[in-house]
Amino acid sequence: MLTMNRTLDEKVNDVEHVYLTDSDLFNLERFANGFSLRVKTYNLLRDRADEITLKTLKLLAQQYPELVQKQLARCKYDMNNMVRYASLSILRDDELFFRETLMDWLANIINSYQVGKECSTAYRLFQNVVDEILPSESAALVKPYSDLAISALLNA
Repeated sequence: MLTMNRTLDEKVNDVEHVYLTDSDLFNLERFANGFSLRVKTYNLLRDRADEITLKTLKLLAQQYPELVQKQLARCKYDMNNMVRYASLSILRDDELFFRETLMDWLANIINSYQVGKECSTAYRLFQNVVDEILPSESAALVKPYSDLAISALLNA
């Protein structure tokens, strides 16, 4: 059963054998206390995803015009997926979900195209755009996910 939080996911599967620990409860309390900001950030990313993606790709085209011209549809698709999965991961407060559901797969794809450096640049620019468009507290929630993308793609 998939719940809104990884700690609950893990504990629900073993509910007959364990109680939540103090650490588990602390994490759930932290999750609950930060939920309104995560919902706000999720909504902002959902509502402004196209704007963020297009602005990022325009900036990327200044550095890699040939790549963006040839691969615009693919770049748009990948970045929109990244925004969607990052949004959901922020809502869940779950970086592992992001890594397992998107980044491992995307890094392999990018590796096959041999454009890891260019794509990592795209996600650096993406974070710059997010910093410009979103409120600072929301942009700060996005940063770990763009950092994960940059790191995964540099190593792709």
